[in-house]
Amino acid sequence: MSSHGFGHATRVSAIIQQISKKFTSLEVIIVGESPLWFWQINMPSNCVFYLHEQVTDVGLVQIDPFTHDLSLTLKKVDKLISILSNPPKGLVEKVANFQPHFILCDISLLGIKVGGILGVPSILVENFTWDWIYEPLKSERKDFKRVIHIFKEIYKRASRRIQCTPVCQEIDGVTKINPVCREPTVDRDSLFSKLSLGQENKYIVVTTGGISMHYAFDKVPEPYFLVVPGEYPKIIISNGVIYLPMNSDIPFPDIINFASCVVGKAGYGTVSECWGMNVPFLGVFRQNFRESDILRNFCLKNLISEEITPSHFMSGAWLKSFSDLIDEANSKDSTIRQNGATQACEEILRYIFPK
Repeated sequence: MSSHGFGHATRVSAIIQQISKKFTSLEVIIVGESPLWFWQINMPSNCVFYLHEQVTDVGLVQIDPFTHDLSLTLKKVDKLISILSNPPKGLVEKVANFQPHFILCDISLLGIKVGGILGVPSILVENFTWDWIYEPLKSERKDFKRVIHIFKEIYKRASRRIQCTPVCQEIDGVTKINPVCREPTVDRDSLFSKLSLGQENKYIVVTTGGISMHYAFDKVPEPYFLVVPGEYPKIIISNGVIYLPMNSDIPFPDIINFASCVVGKAGYGTVSECWGMNVPFLGVFRQNFRESDILRNFCLKNLISEEITPSHFMSGAWLKSFSDLIDEANSKDSTIRQNGATQACEEILRYIFPK
C-alpha cells in the first residue's frame, strides 16, 4: 500500500480486520514503508503477518502536513517508475513462494505489476489514484503528463477495482462502497483509565495525520483535555494536554470514538473514522491538493463539521469556538452507518471465492 500518510494503511488494516472475521486464521505479507509498530497494533489477533519494507509509492512529497514539493516529487516518481518497470526480484520471489490468493493494492501500483507478473489477482482499493491527483499539476510541471500516462495504464490492469466514498473520480461499472474505517475495540472506562482521565473529563483529539508538529495551544478550558498524537517517548500530561506516542498500545479508533471533537488535517483516514463514529470535525484542508475539495464537500454534507485555516489551527484560535460544534453534535441523534470495510470484505471474497 501507499505510505503517503497513514490513511492508506488504516484503510488496508480495516479491510483485513473484516476479512479476518471470516476465517480461522490469515497470513499476510505487508509491502510498503509504514512502520512495523503500526501493523503490530492494527492487525487482528488471528493474523500472522510479515513486513517487507519496499518503496511502493511516492504520492506527493510533503514539506510539512499542509504543503508539498513538486520538484522532489518528480525526482522520486522517476525512481519509482524504474522500480515498476522491473520489480525487485526478491519481492517477486517472496510473493511467488507465498502463493497468495490475491494482492490488495491501496493505490500503490507495484502490487498490480507484481500480480501481473505472477498471474495473481490484484484488487485496487481507492478513493483517488495518483494520475488523477497529478492531472492539474501538468501546468506547473510538464513532466507530470508522462507520469500520468504511465500510471493510468498500470491502474487499468488491476483485476478488480473498489472505490471508497468519498470517491474523487467515479469509474462506470466499478463497485462503490461507504467510507472505510477501523472499528473501536475498548470501552470508555478502560480508555479513560489509560489516558489518566476521570469520568467527569472530556477530550479533543488534535491530529496532523501522523506527521508531528509543534503547536502554540493555550490551556484548553475545563473539563476538556487535548489528546495530541505524535513522536513522543511516552504519555506526557502537561497543562491540560495529553501527548500520546503514535505507537502507544491505545488504538487510535478508540481515541476517536470517545472524543468530543477531532481537530486537524483532513485526510481520508481521519474523515472516515469521524464519519463512522459520528464525531464532530474541525478540519484543515490542504491547498493545491485535488482530493481536498472532495473531502471538504463530503464533510459538510455528512459530518458535523467546520473548516479552519492552517494558521487558525496552529495558533489554537479554534479553542475559542469548538464548543459550538460540540453543542450541535449533542443536539442531534447518532446515525448508524455501515462500515465500508465490511462491504469491501464481501466484495473481495465474492470475487476470490465465487460460489
